[in-house]
Amino acid sequence: MKKTEAELLEQHWDADNMITDPELLAKWVTYDVDEGRSTATITFDRPDTLNAIPVAGFERVGDLVREAEADDRVKVIVFRGTGDHFGTGADAAELGHYIGYKSGTDKASRRRPSQRQRILPDRNVLSSSFTRPIIESLKATVCQVQGYCYGGHFQIALSADIVIASPDARFTHPAFRYLGPAPQDMYHWIEKVGLTTMKDVMLSMRALGAEEGERKGLVTKVVERDELEQWVADYAQAIAFMPLDSLMMGKSMMQVLMEARGKGLGAMTGWVGHGWATNVSFEEGDWNFLKERRERGVSGALADRDSRVAPYFRLGGTRVAED
Repeated sequence: MKKTEAELLEQHWDADNMITDPELLAKWVTYDVDEGRSTATITFDRPDTLNAIPVAGFERVGDLVREAEADDRVKVIVFRGTGDHFGTGADAAELGHYIGYKSGTDKASRRRPSQRQRILPDRNVLSSSFTRPIIESLKATVCQVQGYCYGGHFQIALSADIVIASPDARFTHPAFRYLGPAPQDMYHWIEKVGLTTMKDVMLSMRALGAEEGERKGLVTKVVERDELEQWVADYAQAIAFMPLDSLMMGKSMMQVLMEARGKGLGAMTGWVGHGWATNVSFEEGDWNFLKERRERGVSGALADRDSRVAPYFRLGGTRVAED
């Protein structure tokens, strides 16, 4: 019997190290439609992990965006996170497993996946499953950001139309820290923050603060934390006042212009380049996230990396590893 695309992708995932249970994903990535406000809200509700979610959770995000886009009750899609942070991306404990890396406890499981194993998950999970639906959504998309906005959550903010952030918000992709200057979706980085800032963040692996993000064009508006929810609601109300036809035609015209400016080709740098990024040749003395994670655990590995650079460049602020 011919396998479905989902089954072909599933065979590359390490079921022992990844969470794909639909009930858990629905618990951690919730969906609600307020018909009176013409707003769909996607909430990341896993505050005990700083809203880091399984890789499969981002597939759910893409599915929910498509659902909202097809729902005529909805004009605005809001992304928010519970607790102190918007989100820290995919659960770092799963990173590498979705493209075929195993536990790394023996020689066979430490074997690097082939490029053919990486291509479909990278294209269909990393790129197409959640960022493309947001970028190409014909409904307005608004991010409500507080605290950390890292990894996949940063990609959501980068892809959204409007980003409202509290002053403590911090934006970046930890893949730069895990793998060095790894390729991302170069188009949206450069469009939002410009080439100079992108090089700064990619090469130094630092995070952008909310006010810098506002100056550079990543953040629409910085507001106090206790005003954040109201500002997002006000933006949604203002957008929803527009007729649905006008909104979707306007977003369609934006899509045409973005394609003319290189969006499609730029998006490919994310999944094509990811094959390079996950095939780095580490030399003696190089810091290797996957190796450090195996030996220290995720928290220990990240704290160790932060401790090796000046506070300005630490993803966890002033946090350093314990001796």
